[in-house]
Amino acid sequence: MGVIRGVLIVFVCVVLFLVIFFGNVFLTMGMSLTYDNVKAGVEGFFDDMIEQQNLESTLDGQLGIMQTFCLSNPEYVFETSTSNGKSFDFNFILPCEVISQGSQGILSYLKTDFIEKIYYEDYNCEFWDCLEKTKSPFFLISEKAKSYWNSKFYFTLLVSLVLITIIFLLTEKKSNTFIIAGSLLIFAGLPFVKLDWALSFTQNKSVLELLSVFFNKSYVVFLLSLVAGIVLILIGVLFKVFNMGFKISEFFSKISKKCKETNKISKEVNPMKEESKKVKEIKKKSIKKLKKKSK
Repeated sequence: MGVIRGVLIVFVCVVLFLVIFFGNVFLTMGMSLTYDNVKAGVEGFFDDMIEQQNLESTLDGQLGIMQTFCLSNPEYVFETSTSNGKSFDFNFILPCEVISQGSQGILSYLKTDFIEKIYYEDYNCEFWDCLEKTKSPFFLISEKAKSYWNSKFYFTLLVSLVLITIIFLLTEKKSNTFIIAGSLLIFAGLPFVKLDWALSFTQNKSVLELLSVFFNKSYVVFLLSLVAGIVLILIGVLFKVFNMGFKISEFFSKISKKCKETNKISKEVNPMKEESKKVKEIKKKSIKKLKKKSK
């Protein structure tokens, strides 16, 4: 029975480690995919796209046409696409007041509009279906993706609590549950210390910036995992200390109880001794009286 219990504990611990690890991955991606982080990561990619498609020179060439169009219209539709014409095609609606700022003002507006469009787009599909329907990597750094990864983290958190409960039921010393869970949290968080180092092998700077968006908060997740693990280990140690304290107090209470019982017995015995002495004295007195009468 003990061997079976030990095997079950090891198996549940391995599963718990994997669940915590993937939970950290989901938490990292959920925390990293905020608008500000996405904007910082995508700006470099957008600058490369501007350079590859010669957008600045295109804008300079079309600026006169735009300004003429704005004489009778409030906005201008600017179309852009990559050289293959299949990926990253966007239509930007440029307000005429932006066009009046010249090419640099238009590029600045396009960058902000581009990032907001890919992040806040209302993707009317499930997560994995959207990957097929959009056929664009930008969906992965959208607000919808952020919500998806957060929901997966909460699911792994629930599974982790269930597994910890199972370990609690299987272990003989319940305080070990907290120490085991804390240790697994710390070990599962260690790979997140240097995720930026792993990404540094990518030579393409724009791709590196785009990939770093997903793991921008990896070190924060490591710290959270480390602190939570230490707290759980301390709780387990405190339980052990309290259990030891209870055992020590129980030991001394048993000793004091025995002492009280011994004193009680001795008190009960002493009166009997005193009574026997009195009886002997009475007998002696009665014997003396008898002797006197006989004389």
